[in-house]
Amino acid sequence: MNSFNNSILSSLAALPSLNTLILRGNHMEGSFPNQGFERLEKLDISWNIFNGSILLSLGALTSLNTLIFSYNDMGGSFPIQELKNLKSLEFLDISGNGFNNTLSFLEFSTFKRLETLNLGDNAFTGSISEGLCGLKDLRHLDLSYNEFGGTLPQCLGNLTSLTFLDLSENHLTGRLPSFWQPNLQYVDLSHNHLEGVFSFNYSSLENGWIPSFQLRALIMQDCGLESILEFLFHQFKLKELDLSHNNLKGRFPYWLLQNNGGLEILNLMNNSFNGQLEIGAKMLPSMTYLNLARNHFEGDILFSAGDDCKLETLDLSHNNFSGEVPERLLSNCTSLSLLRLSHNNFHGQIALFNLTRIADLQLNDNQFEGTLSSLHTNFSHQSYGPVVLHLSNNRLHGEIPHWMGNFAGLIYLNLRDNLFQGQISCQLLSTEIEYLDLSYNSFSGLLPSCFNGNSLRQINLQGNRFSGSIPEALLNISTLNSLDLSDNELLGTILNKSGGNLSSLRFCQLNNVSLLDLSRNSFSGSIPHCLYNLSFAREGGHLYAPPFSDALFTWGIGYRGSNETPLANTYIFQAEVDEESEFVTKYRADTYKNKALNYMSGLDLSDNNLTGEIPYELGALSHIHALNLSHNQLTSFSNLSKIESLDLSYNILSGQIPVELIDLNFLEAFSVAHNNLSGRIPDMKGQFSTFESKSYEGNPFLCGTQVRRKCHDDNDEPSPSQMESRQEASGKWYEIDREIFFASFSVTFIIFVLSVITILYVNSYWQQRLIYHTRRYLFSCYYFLYDNLVKLFI
Repeated sequence: MNSFNNSILSSLAALPSLNTLILRGNHMEGSFPNQGFERLEKLDISWNIFNGSILLSLGALTSLNTLIFSYNDMGGSFPIQELKNLKSLEFLDISGNGFNNTLSFLEFSTFKRLETLNLGDNAFTGSISEGLCGLKDLRHLDLSYNEFGGTLPQCLGNLTSLTFLDLSENHLTGRLPSFWQPNLQYVDLSHNHLEGVFSFNYSSLENGWIPSFQLRALIMQDCGLESILEFLFHQFKLKELDLSHNNLKGRFPYWLLQNNGGLEILNLMNNSFNGQLEIGAKMLPSMTYLNLARNHFEGDILFSAGDDCKLETLDLSHNNFSGEVPERLLSNCTSLSLLRLSHNNFHGQIALFNLTRIADLQLNDNQFEGTLSSLHTNFSHQSYGPVVLHLSNNRLHGEIPHWMGNFAGLIYLNLRDNLFQGQISCQLLSTEIEYLDLSYNSFSGLLPSCFNGNSLRQINLQGNRFSGSIPEALLNISTLNSLDLSDNELLGTILNKSGGNLSSLRFCQLNNVSLLDLSRNSFSGSIPHCLYNLSFAREGGHLYAPPFSDALFTWGIGYRGSNETPLANTYIFQAEVDEESEFVTKYRADTYKNKALNYMSGLDLSDNNLTGEIPYELGALSHIHALNLSHNQLTSFSNLSKIESLDLSYNILSGQIPVELIDLNFLEAFSVAHNNLSGRIPDMKGQFSTFESKSYEGNPFLCGTQVRRKCHDDNDEPSPSQMESRQEASGKWYEIDREIFFASFSVTFIIFVLSVITILYVNSYWQQRLIYHTRRYLFSCYYFLYDNLVKLFI
């Protein structure tokens, strides 16, 4: 249903017993009739495309006790006064609409019977006033993801029925109320500016006072905590605790596990906990999610999940763990789907058995050795996805086993920086893989001709020993955003002949690519004119907008709040894998990751054997950031616009540097060094004033202040014919400066004479020999002249 169908609503209005109407997610728009629905008690019109005018008619439905119109993307101001007649309202959800007005909470005092109020995921401003404190029946309050500021009214602690409180992602300051009622179960205060404390009258705690409430969930991400809150010593029913992204220090708080046997979710990532980690089987009877990443734990891993392991996620990455990973570490965790041990100092063989449900395995940046054979049992029966396998930067070797092509869910495979060898099998590429990084290994042979063109977005084969030409199948991948084949032994011609040459490299088919790096190979021929068809991140060029994000996929586990909470949400976790590309720009190799790839585009054809002219059509690549054509045999170049890094060094370019380049306001790196360019260098204006002489070195016929070489006429440039005749007359590629020549010659001559005198002074033998030959030469000259003069006059 694309729009409101009044005939259908008229039929529904005629139903005498209709009291519940759910029209969620139908792309509906328009207005709601205020006649015939007076009996309606529950209305859900969320996930449609209504605008704010619909509230004018909803205000007439005075029997409503439940109203949900979330995620209609209304925007503007929320006209709460239009709903003032809904005296029976118990449940109100207007989340995800983008309302952006300053909200007065006094208006909500009209709804005396309100139990659930969800204003989350809007852009409301203002402070949270005491107008909420009159809602004595309020059980569920969600104000998350807004722009509320100021301090909280202390009277919130008097809401005796409150069980669920979410104030996350605002700008709140100060302290929380000093007292909370015993029904409170779920609290989320993440990402605020509260003064670090969950203020529960600490003096009372020291006197043996125990909080009357028992929380089921506490989430305080990024709240500036420097120590664990004292009241947590008296919590025994926690199911979820998230204190991540704070400044907590010291040893791991084992008492949290001992006191809360029902704890299912524990997230302490990105703190400063240290020391050795010793977790026994009895400490994790109910744990499904344990995240201790980005701390300072060290030493051998002393971890036992027990025989009745319920773990689904274990993240110990980014610590200082060392030693070998025990074979039976997680052998009984048959439900484990996410395991991250990356960025530690583990070594030895990869010995992980019976993990048959693994969907995200990240062991990268360690010192693991051996082959991939031990992973066979983990993946051999995998039939669902998506699957992430990240093993980069280890010491693994051997060939990629054929069984890796058996699990269809593999979307991310990163084996970068290892010692793998052999060829890439077609069986591996038969999966729906999206990200393939095999760079910096010892793979060899021809590239496979069976690339799957329906899913691949990034291919990185840099730094191997692949040979031959690029198969046509690779050039037919319409989804490809990044292709890096640099530092290999590939060859072939880059042509664009009419009729098509299947052996040539027809890069123009990669019309969705942003980064293309073919540098340091042996490609030959000319650059095809059709390269301007490639998007290189121009607006609207991507098939997927944007193609890169910080998460390859998201997944969730299902506890948030208690069973009695009216709106139970899913706790979402992201697959934190890096989609990265290394690209040389501005004379340095930079690594672009995840979202940053959306803002980077470049073409690198350097260090090949390309010849001919640089096509003028490349000037149409107005959104490209980096172009590197250096170290080829190109002869001329055309106008290029809107570029940040342009390297044309080490070619045989001739003629003058186009003056249009002065208008490139974003150009930060520029080099035409070591060519045969001539004439005056463009004026030092704008960005060109930042380029030094090294950008032009190796071009003896260039002149200007940048190379400290005067032009023959400050006003008129030498004509190209004059420069050409000069080159032909001299028969040399360089020009001789007479003043410099005579100065250097004189210095050299003086040094030579002084060297000879020094040698003769210290070596008597050579001194005598010099005197002997000098005398002999003088006598020979004397007798020659004497004999000829005598004959002349006789």
